[in-house]
Amino acid sequence: MKKIKPKLYLAAAILTTVFLTGCFGGTEVGERAFVQLMGLECRDGIYTVSLQLYKSESGSPEPDVSKANSVSVSGSGATVQSALADAEIAAGKKIFLGHIKMLIIGGGIENPSDELALFLDGSVSPSCPVAYSDDPAAVTETLLKDGSYSAEQLMTIMSMTAAQGKTVYTSAASLAADTGVLDCAAALPIVRAENETVSFDGLTFARKNGTAGYLPEEDAVGAKLLLNSFESGDKITVPVTVDGKRATVFITGAKTCLKAEESAGVLTVSADVRLKIYISENPDEIKETLIEQAVRESIRDSCISAFSSAVWYNSCDIYGIKKLVRRDCPDFYERYNENAESYLVDSSLSVSVSDRIIH
Repeated sequence: MKKIKPKLYLAAAILTTVFLTGCFGGTEVGERAFVQLMGLECRDGIYTVSLQLYKSESGSPEPDVSKANSVSVSGSGATVQSALADAEIAAGKKIFLGHIKMLIIGGGIENPSDELALFLDGSVSPSCPVAYSDDPAAVTETLLKDGSYSAEQLMTIMSMTAAQGKTVYTSAASLAADTGVLDCAAALPIVRAENETVSFDGLTFARKNGTAGYLPEEDAVGAKLLLNSFESGDKITVPVTVDGKRATVFITGAKTCLKAEESAGVLTVSADVRLKIYISENPDEIKETLIEQAVRESIRDSCISAFSSAVWYNSCDIYGIKKLVRRDCPDFYERYNENAESYLVDSSLSVSVSDRIIH
């Protein structure tokens, strides 16, 4: 291997520093509009993008946290790209998407995989979370008074809500893959903006023909467990009532294994849910065995609600059932693909919940 001469190495280092700190693709940092939140919807064939921007008064892509410096702009056009170009004119600067904290899709987005493909070319991180809102513009225009913390605050709210099992995290890459090449579906957290506050309210389901269905917040824990998306540090509260006596339990660990079986043309999905639980409050001294039984019943009911809302009522394969069929019963895979929606609607679910108390 050839050694790099010291002078050439120094010159390369200087050039790298200049490019990284001074400009993006030939455009100075001060000439960029850094997008932190982006909403996308389509009405009557016209796309609208709603952007929350950070004004870079300091010449840095990171905002000055000492002042309110967030603004919102929007743009419309016959294509997503023309809508972005229109928003760029409103911003008066070149739009840079590399700092987006969250994508928010709204009504009229009939094929999420096609729409998101425009941003997964390196413009937006594949891990960028995606949410749904009936009014994306209201979300991007909220929290502006909090300035540079507006996008971060929205992310914090979503992270805390997901950690409590009231919503789930879905990335741009997984949404595009699930609704595209995998021809399945994905769960999307619903975000709402009202009275200058934002909140996450349950889930909706996205697939190739748009979004449909609603899973309330109280049943989102079932979706989180069936998706096996419990993360280290998550803590889900399960209130317990036994004969009028009350206790509070935290789920501190969870692992779910799904399996698909076919018999006489009927698809059965089996879910084996294993929990680690911690009894936080038990003032009425309910027996631990009764608390465990109540937790298992609560989680089983939540899983059934989450499965029925997505699979039975909306024919949305958010749990990767198609992949389960291919793995567990390959002889059935071709027949399943020929009429997947019918098999989903007529499928059965078996839920087994076990737990281990952590003292």
